[in-house]
Amino acid sequence: MDLLQATLRSLRAHALRFGLTSLGIVWGAFLLTFLSASIEGLDTHYTRELEKAGPKFVIAWPGALIKNRVGERGARAVVLENEDMSRVGALHSIEDAAPNLALWNQVVRANGRTKLFQVQGVAPRSAALRNLVPREGRFLSPLDLERGERVAYLGPEAAKRLYGETSSIGQTLQIESLRFRVIGVGEPKGDQMISINGWDDWTVFIPYTVAQRWLLQHDRIDMAIFAPVTRERSWEAIGHFREIVGLHHDFAPDLDAALSFFNVHEALEIVHTLFLGFRIFLVTAGAVTLLIGAIGVMNIMLVVVGERTHEIGLRKAVGATDRSIFLQFLAEAASVCGLSGILGAALGVGFTRLIAAVAPAGSHFTSPPELSAATVTLIATSLAVVGIVAGVLPALRAARVPPAEALRAT
Repeated sequence: MDLLQATLRSLRAHALRFGLTSLGIVWGAFLLTFLSASIEGLDTHYTRELEKAGPKFVIAWPGALIKNRVGERGARAVVLENEDMSRVGALHSIEDAAPNLALWNQVVRANGRTKLFQVQGVAPRSAALRNLVPREGRFLSPLDLERGERVAYLGPEAAKRLYGETSSIGQTLQIESLRFRVIGVGEPKGDQMISINGWDDWTVFIPYTVAQRWLLQHDRIDMAIFAPVTRERSWEAIGHFREIVGLHHDFAPDLDAALSFFNVHEALEIVHTLFLGFRIFLVTAGAVTLLIGAIGVMNIMLVVVGERTHEIGLRKAVGATDRSIFLQFLAEAASVCGLSGILGAALGVGFTRLIAAVAPAGSHFTSPPELSAATVTLIATSLAVVGIVAGVLPALRAARVPPAEALRAT
């Protein structure tokens, strides 16, 4: 209690001096709080946007086998077949697999309207692989696939363009010269960051068996989509995919031109690495700012020690120990840094909440800042270190003042 009262008296006596000196710490704590929350929000945003296409999917495209010394003239195309999906789906590193047939710019007619949409032939398993969640009705079923039913599942924008605000469930549409019955409409995904298959909101999905029989007139597969058991095993799954397909199509698994892949885990790793770099830069810049503020506080404390030399000698003459003198000046420096840091962090939290409140909802390019427990812990640790660094040297100098010299000081 004595230490606390003495610290408060000293802070009041030098309020203006300490207040001006602590502005650097206030600014550093403010920046560290707000920028950390901003980077956390952006990281969460881009991760969520990437996962809209599918939580852990990999897309495979067949390529071509180019012979040595012949070039593309003698190239043989790799043709994926329906049986390949069964083989790939049986691999222990792959959780599920489904074919995907893309028919671009198809004429779709419904409700007296004619539009151009991408039509995709998919399987029932594609719903989980590609994060296709029905808003109305249902997705394709195994029975639809087995019977070759002419049914369609619409992206929300495709349904709106064709049917307006009325429900499209049970309605009919025409793709080229074929009629399909609408069985479901998807939840909106917005403008996906990755649209390798086109934007799902603008797509018409039909059974791939129907697409092969009636629209493509062949049983080839344009691309295969599969999900590894875990994201971290995606590269292992890609290797097994190459091996099983290469075995049945007579090419070496390490031939890059034979198959191409897009791995959502790789994209997420790039995003996380990028924001890790931002975090390192932010922590470094914040640490430098706080260190500069700590140096300012330390210099002021050194001046204060010189001005209070007589007081130090008097306290030692009446029995004060070096330890008590050390703790007194360390407490003063730590208090200045702590109070400044709390003020800066409070301003950062308030500004973060203000930006989060006015940020546009549902933006596809940015996200409101988010405060996390890790951010708060980092800031609290930084302020504690700054307070100790700023106070140790002045406190040591005050504790080492000889009592006789201190009493002679004026």
